[in-house]
Amino acid sequence: MVVDALSRYQSRREQLARGGSPNGGSLELIGDILRRGERLGREGVEQALRSLSRADIDTWLRAQKPETLQPALLRAAEEAAEVALGEGGEEAEVWRTSSLEGLTARDRAESAARAIGEWESLHGPLDGETARTLRSFREGLGRLDEALRSKARWFIPLNPQRRAERDLLDAAERARAWWFTARADCDDFIAALSQRPARPSPHLQGCADCRADLASTESVESPPKRHLSADDLWRFDMGLMSAVELKWVDGHTEKCLDCAQAIWALEEGDEAIEQARDEQPAPAARSSRTLENPARRPGAARHPEQREVLEERREFRVVLVRERQRARLLVQPLSGRAVTAAVFLAPGKPSLKPQQGPEGLQFDLGTGGGRSAHLMVRVGNNEIFERDFSF
Repeated sequence: MVVDALSRYQSRREQLARGGSPNGGSLELIGDILRRGERLGREGVEQALRSLSRADIDTWLRAQKPETLQPALLRAAEEAAEVALGEGGEEAEVWRTSSLEGLTARDRAESAARAIGEWESLHGPLDGETARTLRSFREGLGRLDEALRSKARWFIPLNPQRRAERDLLDAAERARAWWFTARADCDDFIAALSQRPARPSPHLQGCADCRADLASTESVESPPKRHLSADDLWRFDMGLMSAVELKWVDGHTEKCLDCAQAIWALEEGDEAIEQARDEQPAPAARSSRTLENPARRPGAARHPEQREVLEERREFRVVLVRERQRARLLVQPLSGRAVTAAVFLAPGKPSLKPQQGPEGLQFDLGTGGGRSAHLMVRVGNNEIFERDFSF
């Protein structure tokens, strides 16, 4: 950060003391100083509060929509993830700055609520419609916090900046300001996610939240596969399963009649179509033990795939693949440079999770037909390509 947090708030306090803030921003500025009074003092606060009328408070409250903070915080979470996944440098700083803006928006709302409470202690409680609007505003913030407080781990990549903000808050304010304080010391969690150290750090040993999160990610990374899902069956039928996956299916269908019948249904359907196409007798019924039969290979499924090259550059190729009313996107590296990609089906939603395959990065887009998505490809550390596409 170009300006450290303390200097920024000191500048805001001086602005307040000079009476340089318009009414529309006075509540947030006043609240910022009030919530950090132990470090900043309260110079200019009472004078600024006395200068605000009930009409000023009412006008500000009517313009507020706490529900709009939720997408701002969700977007901030996505941007914080980019900080964690990136390789540092200017791009990471852009993501970090943008993500912090989302957290700051929630903090400004808290500051305004605190300033209004202080205003009421000087002028008397609000009444009538203004009091109801204030109550609705505070309830909206409460619902937002209830929904997102438990997700504070999303913002761990911003912890150095969050700690700087936390340490400026008065002690009595920190518990409420979860966006700056919750999980602010859990830096080891990010490293543990990728490295899985054999011996946890002292923080991980003592932090129940980190241990619980790591335990939950273990179940995601190695889910207990009990039955074949619809996606498993589709990948089996398309010939997309790896040798390890085929071996698991082979062993599972020996024990599970339901899944074995699902596999048989797929294979019998293939045989019936081959019989009609080639006018040859259908081969003998196969069991799930023939999963590794070389006759089944990628591209051997009964519905041929359709491929469309969306973009081809020196470093990579982007291919849209349509198969049986489903679509997937391939990002194929063509040079020795590192290529990463992200696909977003809707604004404000996380990127689809890519799978590394023999043809490059693969994104399962689901069922096609009149849908669109946004693709972002990064080559090395700096070059970024973006485009929208339909499928």
